[in-house]
Amino acid sequence: MSAAARTTIGFDRTIDAEWLDAAAARAARGQPTAEVRDFLWKFLEDLVPGDTNSSGRGKTLTVLTRIWLAVPPKAERLRDAALQCIGSATGEQRIAIHWAMAIGTHPFFYDVVTNVGKLLILNGQVNRSQIKRRMTDAWGDRSTLERTIQHALRSVRQWGLLRDGPVKGSLIAAPRRIPVNDEITELLFHAVLLSHGSGLPLAQLSSHPALFPFDARLNSTKLRQGRFMHVVRQGDQTDFVELA
Repeated sequence: MSAAARTTIGFDRTIDAEWLDAAAARAARGQPTAEVRDFLWKFLEDLVPGDTNSSGRGKTLTVLTRIWLAVPPKAERLRDAALQCIGSATGEQRIAIHWAMAIGTHPFFYDVVTNVGKLLILNGQVNRSQIKRRMTDAWGDRSTLERTIQHALRSVRQWGLLRDGPVKGSLIAAPRRIPVNDEITELLFHAVLLSHGSGLPLAQLSSHPALFPFDARLNSTKLRQGRFMHVVRQGDQTDFVELA
């Protein structure tokens, strides 16, 4: 991903899964964005303080809007595909769909959870200071960086995908990875490729650290049958996946 894509943090609020469900449900019904925003503004009234766009409630609405409503143009196909399957999804499957939308629309969130996944693989646990050191390289030593990392981690914890670790201030992964079906796996792969900014070998995509909460597997045959990705067999017999 280019440095330009990392200029705006965007994901700077703690977001509850219930709020994501509310936004997605109304978007899936085809309600106009303005109507959904108005509903969410009232929905958040007793949950997040503030009465202006720059308040906590206003900033929370901005994050929800970017995830499910006014998404970046490159993520519109992802959002449309996600809306087609979220209505019939179980609670766990909805979390996976929200995850795909969050990492596909917010490079900052993608970078945080990618680093979380890497550290969980290395150490089995993670803390905020470790994430900040890694994030500073890409995002700079901003005064807001630690606070926004905390919002991202609190969101993931609220979604049930991280929990308190044995060491004070540490976090560990949930006891089990959530299995997801082929349709949702395709959404997750699509989202990773969007924020990664280029194609990846299928093996790397399947084990990408940003997907640490999920058991997401899809072979090259199934991917070739999908709508959004090309699979190219390289000379070393590696399957390379890129967005169509």
